[in-house]
Amino acid sequence: MIRVLGQAIAYGLFVAVLGMFSVWPDYQILDKQEAIVSLTFSHAAQRVEECRRLTQEELNALPPNMRKPDQCPRERHQVQVDMRFDDRLVYSETVPPSGLWKDGKVNVYRRTTIDAGEYALFIGMNDTGSGDGYDHEQRQVVTIAPGQNLVITFDGVQKTFVIE
Repeated sequence: MIRVLGQAIAYGLFVAVLGMFSVWPDYQILDKQEAIVSLTFSHAAQRVEECRRLTQEELNALPPNMRKPDQCPRERHQVQVDMRFDDRLVYSETVPPSGLWKDGKVNVYRRTTIDAGEYALFIGMNDTGSGDGYDHEQRQVVTIAPGQNLVITFDGVQKTFVIE
């Protein structure tokens, strides 16, 4: 009987300590007036060189099992991404394509904290290797609430940024 009572007390103390650590100490990821902005997407940039149609002479020079009418180089451009809040640059990076032959998608993931409030958001992406400017850009006024997670992705079909 004493052994059972001792086990009950030990289990009770264990549950009490476990319960205490589940609510104490207080841990906050963000300050009371902060929010999170997450920029995340995978995107295949434009090819460095366009596909070209092989002539009949070029096709005849190839082995029979390699006679495809089009020749398409695999390498893709790197992607330049810029994100600004009220003309304050929050993120700027040039990301190389993945893959051994630089032919894969670019994976972008950036998570940053920002004070809650209203901002003029600008996000721009250059994926064609052109010297200046952006191939895809979006400007939008966003209101960010305290504790909110604003997620920005890129829709490859519509070729536009999605802000949620």
